[in-house]
Amino acid sequence: MKLVFDKDDFLANYWQKKPCLIRQGFVDFIDPVSPEILAGLAMEEGADSRIIESQTDTESGWLVTHGPFEEYEQFGESHWTLLVQSVNEWLPDVGDLITPFRFVPDWRIDDVMVSFSCENGGVGPHLDQYDVFIIQGAGSRHWRVGERQSMREYQPAADLCQVEGEFTAVIDEHLQAGDVLYIPAGCPHDGIALEPSLNYSVGFRAPSKAELLLQLGDIAMQQESLQERYQDPELSSEDISWEIADSQLSALKSFLKDALTGNDIDALLARIISQSKRPLPEPELPTTAQQVPDLLAQPNAFIEKASGARFLKLSHTEFYGNGENFKIPQEALATAEWLAQLQGSKPASELAELAHLAPQSELIAEMINQGIIYLYINES
Repeated sequence: MKLVFDKDDFLANYWQKKPCLIRQGFVDFIDPVSPEILAGLAMEEGADSRIIESQTDTESGWLVTHGPFEEYEQFGESHWTLLVQSVNEWLPDVGDLITPFRFVPDWRIDDVMVSFSCENGGVGPHLDQYDVFIIQGAGSRHWRVGERQSMREYQPAADLCQVEGEFTAVIDEHLQAGDVLYIPAGCPHDGIALEPSLNYSVGFRAPSKAELLLQLGDIAMQQESLQERYQDPELSSEDISWEIADSQLSALKSFLKDALTGNDIDALLARIISQSKRPLPEPELPTTAQQVPDLLAQPNAFIEKASGARFLKLSHTEFYGNGENFKIPQEALATAEWLAQLQGSKPASELAELAHLAPQSELIAEMINQGIIYLYINES
């Protein structure tokens, strides 16, 4: 699929600044999943799914039911929405929706949530703490979107956050199949299905400072160079013991600043942002470097990056994937870059041309064992 719009203009004027509507961003859009398949996925034990109903006969007017679901008849034919998270990790065709948005850094990509709404279905006016592109699939939906503003949030039902009061909409439009709506984090929005509708939300994580510091603290405990202990500035016997002196605060802040600007911080951050949202599925048996050439030479063999996997380049010889550092020898740099750029399925024969030497095969084997990439045979 090709996203038709001016990416440079979008990045300069809209990305993380204000919402916008891209009419027919996907021309002749074809849904990669049907409502029936999505409903079947929501019956699976491992799928993260929920149904949100707007009900006039409840005190709050809203009800949330979590999957897995056994059947759907009790929900009726209107005023409810089925949402399934990370559908890209279950259905590769849905994962292909990420590719057109790779003008944004790979590490920012979170997942693709798919929703099916009956007529008048929606989840109410709310804020998201991430940037999102919403692709309209089958059906149509009326969207109202406001610019970023401070609004009070509340929970009308368990696991459902909405905003109180009205917001001024800068976008108030009906979306048809192929239209794309971009909503930055913190912008209030509300979508109501005008008829049975599918929507695909390509989300981009926008971690808070607190979240990054928490992750950094966890991973820093494993870094020997960051085990240095705090030392007091020069003290005096006349200092007041129960008073926090400015010199002490300055010393603490300098101590932390040194940690955040030291030589090791780049690697720690790369480990954090290369981690997958969920554990990657590792193969039952490890692959050895010696096996790689034969595996790639299999007829109809294809290679694909696992859904949710990231493989990121930090420096000329350092790549990060699944939270791990890959030290890349010169002979394997072209192989590493090929794997980092991998989108969708590619014939394994293309990679075989870059796997003649032992370092290349060792890299491929390690990435298979980490669950970052996998090989499969297309029998069709």
